[in-house]
Amino acid sequence: MRFPLLVVLIVFLLPWSSSAQVPSIVESSTLQASAHSWKRVLRNQSPSSLVAYMAGCNPKLDLTTTQDALLNGGPYIGTGQTTEASVGNPSICETGIRAAIFSDGHAEGDREFAAELFAERRGAYQALGDTIKLLASVYTQHVPAAEITDKLEAERKANLRKGTHESGGYNFVLIDISNFLKDPGVVWRFPPEYQGQRQQLPSIEDVMNTNGLSHDEARVFLLNKRLQVWKSLLQNNLQPRQ
Repeated sequence: MRFPLLVVLIVFLLPWSSSAQVPSIVESSTLQASAHSWKRVLRNQSPSSLVAYMAGCNPKLDLTTTQDALLNGGPYIGTGQTTEASVGNPSICETGIRAAIFSDGHAEGDREFAAELFAERRGAYQALGDTIKLLASVYTQHVPAAEITDKLEAERKANLRKGTHESGGYNFVLIDISNFLKDPGVVWRFPPEYQGQRQQLPSIEDVMNTNGLSHDEARVFLLNKRLQVWKSLLQNNLQPRQ
């Protein structure tokens, strides 16, 4: 019990400063987490929950990290709540929050970097639409799941060459779904489930019996139901709202 209390005390004793780029986020000073990693504690001062942010050094040099609850999962950061963000080495460049998106849809920070966060969402949304159609062929036309996995891998490699933020979001989804298909023993969680929106789905056995499907086909059938919810969650969050 003493360790969590110590952490809480450290957080409250940290020097805090408002971010000039993202006014609704107050940042602590930079803390060295290990030999080669640094972090900052972020406090959300907005009346809306913090959903996504870009943190770190120069984004053009790929020295940033991003976190988006609609893509990576994890909780929304409510008003007055804190979270830890990985940032760059402060001796190399100016670090901190570059852009953020809140639950009411508004964005703060550098417009270009906020646009990149939304671009990743649009890529993920497109990937979900394309993949849902592909997966449907498993249980409607009895296409082997391994064949779909091969198609997803080929599409991912093709997208790597594009190098856009949309392609980054697209590939992120393809990797998640490919991993799910390859490893039946792992229970993969998708963003809606992190937000307490987990569907009450039938069991694999019930789907098999009701629809005359094999175990693998029923598993893909249920996966598609979950992906449809994820796609719906993204649908109204692809552009900043004023």
